[in-house]
Amino acid sequence: MNRLILLLAVFIATNASALSGMSPDNTKKNYKTLVQINLEATLFESDTDESLFEVYEIEEEVYIDFDTKKYLPEDFNPLEGKNDIDWSTIELVEIEETIEIDFDTAQYLPENFNALEGKNDIDWSKIEIVEIEEEIELGFDTSKYLPRGFNPYRGMKCEKENIVVSLY
Repeated sequence: MNRLILLLAVFIATNASALSGMSPDNTKKNYKTLVQINLEATLFESDTDESLFEVYEIEEEVYIDFDTKKYLPEDFNPLEGKNDIDWSTIELVEIEETIEIDFDTAQYLPENFNALEGKNDIDWSKIEIVEIEEEIELGFDTSKYLPRGFNPYRGMKCEKENIVVSLY
């Protein structure tokens, strides 16, 4: 509490001195002193995990000056139906936005432009897919960590004659 009072006193003193230094025509500029800058840095720019301020949340009772039951239906239950929503029966509707372009786009495209031209012209059977095999260097001998007789190709139909197996 003492920290809060000290903080408020410093804040009021700083603001009072700042306000008294201003001229009515705002031609004179107000500069902060080194003491004020250091004080602000100490109070507001703390790099530690500890806070200089303790925050208390005060819960006050709300007093309503009239009887609310008079304005509610008989047997009113504010929690009635709270968990009764069946989300499977609710239909979500996506509203499509119509985009209106307020200029002629044709002037920015080539003559006879067709955005769908050539869409189905690719013959995928003529495209050759090439897998690039790169040798990866792990920096240690992996065969030491595999069981004896380990064969990663066991059970596969492999046309390769040289199959890597563990030497251990």
